[in-house]
Amino acid sequence: MSDTNEDGLNVNMRLPTSLTMSKFAVARGREIQIMKNALATSTCVKLAFQKLPKHMRRRTMSHNVKRLPRRLRQIHLSQMKKSGLPPKQKRPSRKYRRRPRNLMDEYVRRQRRINWLNTHIWHAKRFHMVEKWGYKLPYRPCDKAFRACYRATTKHCLIQDISYYRCVEISGLYEKIIEGFKKITDPTTGLSVGANAYKNGAREGRIMLYQIDNPSKAIGEVNFLWRPIKVKFLNQSVSYLWLWLHPSFHSEAVRTIKKCFGFPDVTLDGVQTLKSSDNLQLRENMYDLNRFRLTGPLSNAVLSHAFQLSEKHTVDWLKNFENLPGEHLSKMKPYWEYLKSISDASVLPPHFVLPLIILDPRYNFPKTKTKALTTASDSLMPLQDPVITDSPLWSFNVRCLLPHSKVSNAKIAEMRQNLLVPGSDLQLPPEAIPIILLQRPGVRYSQYNGYGSGWDIIIPATYAQPIWLSLVMWGARPGGLRETESIGFEASQEPNLSPDTTAGVEEELLMSNKCKEDFFKLPPNKRTNYNKFKITSPLEFNWKLLLSEWQSSPVEEFTVLRDRNKLRQIQEMLKSSHKNRQLPQLAENQLVPVAINLSKKGPCHNFAIICLPQEKDFAKEPLEPNCSDPNAALRKKMRKDHKSLLKRLRRRRIRAKRKNKIIPLDKEMLKNYTSQMRKLWLPEAKTVRHSCSREVIGYVKQGGFSFLLSKSKGVGYIASQSLQKLVLQKFKNKVLIRNTNSKQYKLGILDVIID
Repeated sequence: MSDTNEDGLNVNMRLPTSLTMSKFAVARGREIQIMKNALATSTCVKLAFQKLPKHMRRRTMSHNVKRLPRRLRQIHLSQMKKSGLPPKQKRPSRKYRRRPRNLMDEYVRRQRRINWLNTHIWHAKRFHMVEKWGYKLPYRPCDKAFRACYRATTKHCLIQDISYYRCVEISGLYEKIIEGFKKITDPTTGLSVGANAYKNGAREGRIMLYQIDNPSKAIGEVNFLWRPIKVKFLNQSVSYLWLWLHPSFHSEAVRTIKKCFGFPDVTLDGVQTLKSSDNLQLRENMYDLNRFRLTGPLSNAVLSHAFQLSEKHTVDWLKNFENLPGEHLSKMKPYWEYLKSISDASVLPPHFVLPLIILDPRYNFPKTKTKALTTASDSLMPLQDPVITDSPLWSFNVRCLLPHSKVSNAKIAEMRQNLLVPGSDLQLPPEAIPIILLQRPGVRYSQYNGYGSGWDIIIPATYAQPIWLSLVMWGARPGGLRETESIGFEASQEPNLSPDTTAGVEEELLMSNKCKEDFFKLPPNKRTNYNKFKITSPLEFNWKLLLSEWQSSPVEEFTVLRDRNKLRQIQEMLKSSHKNRQLPQLAENQLVPVAINLSKKGPCHNFAIICLPQEKDFAKEPLEPNCSDPNAALRKKMRKDHKSLLKRLRRRRIRAKRKNKIIPLDKEMLKNYTSQMRKLWLPEAKTVRHSCSREVIGYVKQGGFSFLLSKSKGVGYIASQSLQKLVLQKFKNKVLIRNTNSKQYKLGILDVIID
């Protein structure tokens, strides 16, 4: 009897009871590879472009090889040569011929004049870039994304690269650092650097710096963070403090810090360390650290999908971090699990600090751009342990070793190409990345509680681009400087650069010059005649003149009121119906930050004036009476004379040209005419308070439509002495607003900005 069946198969053959998995996998892998090669190689004769699906074919492929995918170009060229029709070789474009030989050297050369962010190349392809504060920064996306960015802050997640904030590190004895900062800070503005809430490194703080020679002259607000543990060095406990400075006042702040602590007056270059006589050290971490900002309710979801905790600590740089206990990585896990379970970062303690050690996010890239979502659950917040808040990122040695342990992008691409199943995850590497998460609470104490909340991420500069791409791929929408202004405006926050700081004055001057330049680009019949609207300072903030008129004496310097107790008293006074309550004692040369919400429809623009209402204005919004322009006749006469002069000079040049002579152009005469004409259009202001029918008490620094309120609003400042007259009104918290190009006054509700 035969052992084979009708199909010729051996029916009595026995299968082995066991097999070696390694040999079995190798054999099957070989078969799969042979199958893939067979599928890739066509048995029938076809041209290269005929192997493509129909939706990818183009008519020009037959003579233009660059229309084909790269994998088929060489095959197409060889087929064209065999057919006897060699393809025409097009001369490379001039742009291609003038390309730099070494692209990285070219990038370094272009950064000599102005600094780039580590994500500059990515932003330059997708954003409108502007030069500000010595950096090339993204201002807004090229697509029309203003509303989309707003929706990201309210419903999704917005990401911004704020690495232009420069980190300065001060190390030394804790008592010496606290003693120095008492000279350049004001305790009335909030908690100081030495407050118990901040000194253990569990929270990030914010303070206003002042000049050491002039304590009333503000420099700017800075964020600060203490290292949670003290490092032993030469039998002393050394404390570390990070200061994040805005680039507009970075130089002024560093000069003040050097003078306060006795550091030598040497320029910080991001490499060297300055030492003082009190054994304090000053270092700038400009090239070591980057900072990203996530805003919106889905910030937690984006973080939890993009980052994976490292459960091993076998990398080389961790061995150089002596302050990391063995159970550190295991202690971070409950915090991370809780973070993934909550729906919004605003429920966490304000300015909460969470250091993490994560795996390289390039190994966890999604196959396509994916919107990360969260599932909220009820979990209890673990108690904060001071030891857990320490991070290897504080160590200078660790930051120096991180670039050497990074796997190159080319190596990652090669690993992806060699995957057996395309699109699957790469094998996780042993290396890890230390980061620090800083919670931002957003708006508090209002009906829009939680708006603007999210996370700031401090990361090593080496991994800036991979982490940025990972967060974007997991659904974070990128934004620029415009979105920073929009978030602050929607949250009714005081502008970052106050008008009493040097940086704020320079920013206002740039803004004013830009508006004036745009104004004079228009033809005369298209310009707004501000003289007819009785607006004496239409394109500038004349704070000194305004304060001088309210105190009846010249003002050389002024300040912004930042005493939180006084600001709260003013706000309670404006909302109170009691007539016996008194205002706190205020200096005459002070500005009070305010936010104004319009009661009815209508726009509110920058440079709008804030005025005191009269009794009849509460029933009907007033209209500014008509006014004539006193300079109109003079401008008309000057224009006529100037035209006659130009015609006369032209005839003179024609006669000289016939005699082969050249008459030089009188440029000074043209400049004088332009200057005089501009002064007639925008004359110098002699009064602000009594410039129109209602008394002016302040300006709107930033105005526009608020998507959060669904109506217009403005953020600005008013003179402190005007409050004494405002509280005598029938409605203490109501003022009038008038745009510079309108005669219509609008009623608005005034609130004092406290935080």
